This record gives sequence, structure tokens and C-alpha cells, in this order.
Amino acid sequence: MISLNLNHLKIVLLFLLIPFYANSQNTIDTTSTTTPIINEDFSFLMINASYTNNNLEYLTGVTENIPILFTTLSYVNKSGIYVGGSYANYFNANTQTYDYSIDAGFQKNFNKGFDIDLYYSKHGFSGDTMLEGLNYDHSLNASMGVDLKKFYLSADFSYLLMPKDNNSFLNINLSRSMQVSKVFFKTDVLIINPTISATFGTDYWIYEDMTDLEKNETALALQSNGFSYNTFSYEGIDLFIPISYGINNTYLSFSWLYRIPADKYKLLGWENQSGFMISITQFLNFSKK
Repeated sequence: MISLNLNHLKIVLLFLLIPFYANSQNTIDTTSTTTPIINEDFSFLMINASYTNNNLEYLTGVTENIPILFTTLSYVNKSGIYVGGSYANYFNANTQTYDYSIDAGFQKNFNKGFDIDLYYSKHGFSGDTMLEGLNYDHSLNASMGVDLKKFYLSADFSYLLMPKDNNSFLNINLSRSMQVSKVFFKTDVLIINPTISATFGTDYWIYEDMTDLEKNETALALQSNGFSYNTFSYEGIDLFIPISYGINNTYLSFSWLYRIPADKYKLLGWENQSGFMISITQFLNFSKK
């Protein structure tokens, strides 16, 4: 069951990059915003390198450390259209292990702080299958959010196309952005964006690599303890706090995450998890003309 946590940690930690889209520094002394929108004044290129630790803890007392180094490159057009890709390398694997994704989408900000984001992702994996995460080839994704004065409320939905049964996931997020400009210099900024996220999803992926006997035993264990199976249900709560310090268009960030899985997944062996990410991000802004 390693795949659940590794995949989720990576997806959630990637989500921490979203505030960079809202603060791409066309002017360093902008007022604080919690809305993750693409700036419509210019196009830009985002280059990111990140390292995450993955200390996976189980109810059996076993702890595994599978850190990941990943890079992201995205081009964002001022029209809202964007394309990009990411590459992740897994350490401490039994063999060379990596995955990648290629993304294309459209994001738009409307009046009164409402925004939408629609995108497609092509995903690939090679190496130690125990670290594969969710075994999907394509995903269709949609998100929407709204400013609530000092808070930002959003929902993200993903539909994953998988070799056997497709799966869908829903995150409901509430964040509070705090920004301080001119901390040490005239062109620097400090951004703190604590977020809480509730996750819901289908559980078909759990049984993907099981034998018929293992499927029946797992379903019986869930049913006898009052949990659902082969259905869409609550999966857990994520708490994460990204802290970013930027000078001009370069940002250094530290992000901490704590995940509390639903009791259903604790029954299958999961313990509360924590992780962190260190990243550096560079924005290359193009002319406003």
C-alpha cells in the first residue's frame, strides 16, 4: 500500500506551487491575494526544482524513507492557456525509478474573485512498481475557487484513466494567504499560505493489483468494520503550510505537510503521515506588449 501515500504527497506538494502563479511579480509591492490566478498582463515561463522527503509510517511500526527530486517547467500565456511538464526521480528505490507528466490547460479569472482551471495531463512511470502510485496514463482535471475576503475557498476534481477501473478524486481546500513586502530589500516578499484540504475519492485503485482472494478478504475486512468499498468516499485531511521568500522573480520555499487518513485507510495499515518540500522557482516574464 505504499503507492497511496507517495502519490498523494507528491500531488499535494506540487499544489503548493500554485501561489506562485498569483504572485509572479509584475510589481513587487502588490497587495496580498489568495486567488491562484494567472496574471493577465504578460506571459511567463516558470522553472522549478524541488526536493521532498517521504517518511512513510505504518501501523505495524515500519518506516520507509523514499525522497523525491522533481523539476517542473511551465509556459503560461497571458490569455490563460498554459503548457508544461514535470519529471520526478525517486531515491532509495530498488532500481532506477522516475515518472513524468505533460500538462496543457486553461485558467481564467472572473469578476468578484472567481476563477476556474481546466487541464489535461499525460502521465508515465518507469522503475520500481512498488513506488508507482496510482497507475494512470491520463487525467482530466477541473478546479474552481473564490476569494472570501482574507480566505480562498477552492475545489479540485480529477478523473484518472487507468488500465482497469478509472478513479475520481475531489479536494475541497480552504487557505489563508499572508504577504509581507520589502522584508529586507525593496524588491523582496514573504508569502505564507496555510491550507487545509479534505479529500474524497473512489477506491477502485486499491484492488487493481490484488488477486481475487485478496480482493474478497479486503472487502470483507472493510465491510465487517462498517466501511464502504468499491465506492466514492472520504479519504482524509491534509494540513500544509508553504513559506516562500522571493527576490524579484526568484523564490525559495519550504513547505510542511501533515496527512490524517480516514479510518478506512488506517484499517488497511496507514498511519498519520508528514512530509516537507524545499524548492526554488524562477519566473521569466515576457514583454507586456
